[in-house]
Amino acid sequence: MSESIKWDLTSIYESDDKAYEDLKNIQKDVDKLNELKKNPKENLTDLIILESDFSRKIEKLYAYSHLKKDEDSNVAKYQRLDKEVLNLVNEFSTGISFLNPLLLSLTNEEIKKLENEKRLKDHDLYLERILRYKDHTLSDKEEAVLSTLSSARSTASNVYYYLTNSDMEFPYLEDFDTKITNVNFVQLQQAEDRELRKQAFEAYYKTYNQFGNTIAQAYYSHIDNLVKIAKLKGYENVRQMFLFRDDVEEKVYDALIESVHNNLDYLQKYYEIKKRALGLEDQHMYDVYMPISSDFDKKYTFEEAKDLVIESVKPLGEEYVDNYKKAFEENWIDADIREGKRGGAYSSGSYDTKPFILMNFDGSLSSVFTLAHEMGHSLHSYYDRNTNDYLHSGYTIFVAEVASTFNEALLLDLLMDRAESEEEMIYLTDFYINNYKSTVFRQTMFAEFEREVHSKIENKEVLTKDDFSKIYHDLNKKYFGDSIISDEEIAYEWMRIPHFYSNFYVYKYATGFSASSILSKRVLDGQEGAVEDYIKFLKDGANHFPIEQLKIAGVNMSKPETVNQSLDIFRNLVDKLDKLIK
Repeated sequence: MSESIKWDLTSIYESDDKAYEDLKNIQKDVDKLNELKKNPKENLTDLIILESDFSRKIEKLYAYSHLKKDEDSNVAKYQRLDKEVLNLVNEFSTGISFLNPLLLSLTNEEIKKLENEKRLKDHDLYLERILRYKDHTLSDKEEAVLSTLSSARSTASNVYYYLTNSDMEFPYLEDFDTKITNVNFVQLQQAEDRELRKQAFEAYYKTYNQFGNTIAQAYYSHIDNLVKIAKLKGYENVRQMFLFRDDVEEKVYDALIESVHNNLDYLQKYYEIKKRALGLEDQHMYDVYMPISSDFDKKYTFEEAKDLVIESVKPLGEEYVDNYKKAFEENWIDADIREGKRGGAYSSGSYDTKPFILMNFDGSLSSVFTLAHEMGHSLHSYYDRNTNDYLHSGYTIFVAEVASTFNEALLLDLLMDRAESEEEMIYLTDFYINNYKSTVFRQTMFAEFEREVHSKIENKEVLTKDDFSKIYHDLNKKYFGDSIISDEEIAYEWMRIPHFYSNFYVYKYATGFSASSILSKRVLDGQEGAVEDYIKFLKDGANHFPIEQLKIAGVNMSKPETVNQSLDIFRNLVDKLDKLIK
């Protein structure tokens, strides 16, 4: 692949020496902090300003250090720089950890005085986002005790991490000269050889089940810990505690599950179509990942991919396209595959850098979609940072996936419009349906599992491996119905989902995808104001909480009918696939 498909990080620092010069200068902020914290209340304004100034400077330096490390992980000097930056972050964070509890301990009169401080006029959002936790904050001593126990509270998730990533040994399949790993499991589930899929499926989950009691105890302890903390901090439950961060009401979560339940018939219809297309007498869980059309394997050059993604965003208008092209003209993207480079893909940077993209372009259709996906993130960041000052910039994870999957939907629409054969149309339709299946239905099933197990433990039920597994197996049967045989091994799938330790996180994937499917359709249908509303959403930064931001864009995720609207698109796709297969 051409060397030109590599990012240019000299726009951050023209040399490594400049980066180290910045590192030394930022180190002085720690010395300043240590001086100011001697009299914290008297120096409160200076401490607040120092924290935001430090954050802005260190984010730029971290962007450079981790991007340089990821472009070639074998280069020792960038490994060292990255560690030095992170050490400085930890040193400053530890030193200033008293600030939020101090702010939350202020009287109403002291808060008002602080809010009227002229030097903090740009910190309005900063203060608002901290002070909203006032009713859920304990005394200084109690918060200090909780803080000292934070490492103990992470024991369960650490046990799970090391057990499943280091200690757990998966079997070798003699018949296929293949060793199963967490990395290749899904790939094995896509193999054309059904016996290989079956053996891999059974052996993989059998291994997890062998450690099921340990995993169950770790997960139960993790939730039980959170239940106690939520109660101490005055929340009704753990879910409310985690949704509070994004100012999301629990009804949004419940509305998502309700809407998905109302559309399970079409998920099951899809698998009936797939069963017919693959010529299967019965369909098992080890057949789920098999594509309907495995013969379509079109390859693309990076230039072709670039032209496609640029063409796909033209419905968003000339200004968006011009900004989009900057990614290619200003070398935001590192796309070539080379030894030492980090795998996967991401969009990253800071307020004072370009929104860089790392990916490993291999010419597949999946790579083209990855480019579109990461470009969606980067344009979101570009609009955010070019519209807002530092203290009002930065969007949440809740809305991050809206912009990325929105751009995927635009690309898919273009490709379907240009499809040259029925086989290609089947492949693309199936591809989009699988996006829905993986991002909306699957993540919602995970979200429902979380809701149910948390509720039981909050009601003082003790859950064992068998309890967790039964809850999960019953949900699997509810979602897939009679279209697929819910093999007994699928009951252990909950054991392999690390997101459950991120606490009420997975629903964001489903709501984000649902929102983007509606918003992209509004734009593609040419609805009046759709483009303008979407651009306003991209520009909003941190000015509003996620639900309000999505209302600006044109969707209200608090209502079940909104997700239903998205799932109408899914139903139409399933009907379309049915006709194509027939």
